[in-house]
Amino acid sequence: MAGASGSGEEMQTGRVNRAEGRTIVWAQVEPDVADFDGPAILIAEVAGDAEDPDDYEDGASFIPSNAFHGLMATGKSASGFAGSPPAHGVIGRGGRKSGSGVVGLGGGVPEPDSAGEGGIGVHGLGGSQAVVFPDPDTSPGAGVVGQGGRQSERENTARSLHAAGVVGLGGGTGPAHDDLPAHPLAETGGIGVYGKGADATVVQVQTFDETGTAGPVVASGPAVPGAGVVGRGGVSDEPRMPAAAGVVGVSGASPVPPISATGDVGVVGQGASGAGERSIGVLGRSADGPGVRGTSSDSRGGVFESARAAQLRLLPHQAGRVFGPTTASSPREFLAEREGELHLPKRGAAGDIIAVVDDDGACAYWCCVRGEGAGPARWAQMLLGAAFDGDS
Repeated sequence: MAGASGSGEEMQTGRVNRAEGRTIVWAQVEPDVADFDGPAILIAEVAGDAEDPDDYEDGASFIPSNAFHGLMATGKSASGFAGSPPAHGVIGRGGRKSGSGVVGLGGGVPEPDSAGEGGIGVHGLGGSQAVVFPDPDTSPGAGVVGQGGRQSERENTARSLHAAGVVGLGGGTGPAHDDLPAHPLAETGGIGVYGKGADATVVQVQTFDETGTAGPVVASGPAVPGAGVVGRGGVSDEPRMPAAAGVVGVSGASPVPPISATGDVGVVGQGASGAGERSIGVLGRSADGPGVRGTSSDSRGGVFESARAAQLRLLPHQAGRVFGPTTASSPREFLAEREGELHLPKRGAAGDIIAVVDDDGACAYWCCVRGEGAGPARWAQMLLGAAFDGDS
């Protein structure tokens, strides 16, 4: 039996049904009934156990063995090329009171006793351009786009933040586990992408061998906590093209710097234009440890450059007193480097500063006064005043 051949005819399950207009299913209740009967207007799911055991023969089952999708929907774009509005495969609109438009649950859904495992909640695959005669005005599509909602423009006197574009919580859901309420708007609001790495929560569990004999108690849980955000730049097949930066952070309306300025860099920070001393590319803060630390195996730990100002500034502590009169001092130079007992790098550039500590704990500084070229780098000791004990 064929399905419906046009609008107004009865639909047939298991058949192709055609219609010249949309089909709407309205959820309603009788005038004296308050609640709709069921959790959803339309449910498509795999058959469970038969309601009537007589429907089964011995060993028979209604449950299919092959894999198939629960729902597939394909939109139809307008005929023609550029200028046509996009058509969507699925549009989900949540309930008017904080309802989500689309909720994706992997096979291992959070509910206990679901018997599922694994699976991606939402997997977005951006569309590519056509292989043959691609339209140059049509760009490939992003895999996932997140646009946070906005507060009311005239009723937001509490100055609440707009919603984040994307909130990602590593290990944020599972049986009897939901981390989302712990990251409210006050913490995530106004951010393009908010990332929280998974905690390394460890419990001690009893092990048993194949005979059921108790073994040692061991730790169960992630080996390490997860990073909130990791950025890895792409690479080029062209040998002279640098790898893209892992993360580029740009403040305000400053333009994104080109790859010629950011290539082969892990993290790039661009301060806001026109903000003067407040325009900071990267800011490091710490309560107990270093605010910023740079390390390298074969090159400098840090390089500071400025076209028209000093390359480095150390903000001085307040002494709380006037230093007082000065006295003549004649700093003395170590002879170790002249006698071949101190070996400084052959590689160096003018302006390099190196600190060296000897076996007795005495520290001294040398500055590169001539970079490597026709010969090795040349170093000169930075002579300081007399040393004294700290007491604060």
